[in-house]
Amino acid sequence: MANLKVYIAYPMANLKVLINVWEIGRDSNFWEDPLVFKPERFWNSKLDVRGQDFGLIPFGAGRRICPGLSLALRMVSVMLGSLLNSFNWKLEADINDPEELDMEERFGITLAKVQPLRAIPSLL
Repeated sequence: MANLKVYIAYPMANLKVLINVWEIGRDSNFWEDPLVFKPERFWNSKLDVRGQDFGLIPFGAGRRICPGLSLALRMVSVMLGSLLNSFNWKLEADINDPEELDMEERFGITLAKVQPLRAIPSLL
């Protein structure tokens, strides 16, 4: 993508440029193992989902950006609250005492745990 060059020799009336988001998300020059589900690839990333970085544009960009962007970003916390409120949660079988849980953090754009927290839900 960094090698992309566009040359326009003359103005074109009503020119429309379409960005292939599907291809950007699968570009092995930009992403390591693009077809493998790895959410951790974004933990230390400086990419912004608000349409400023064309490596990651889940909501589109520019004048045509998704009008639901603000709602979607706000709903993440609401959905997390609903999950916590609707289920009983317990730690993985190998951790019986919450005091044994490793709470060490790794600093990045967001704070991430060194050892991932795994919780098992059950119905109330």
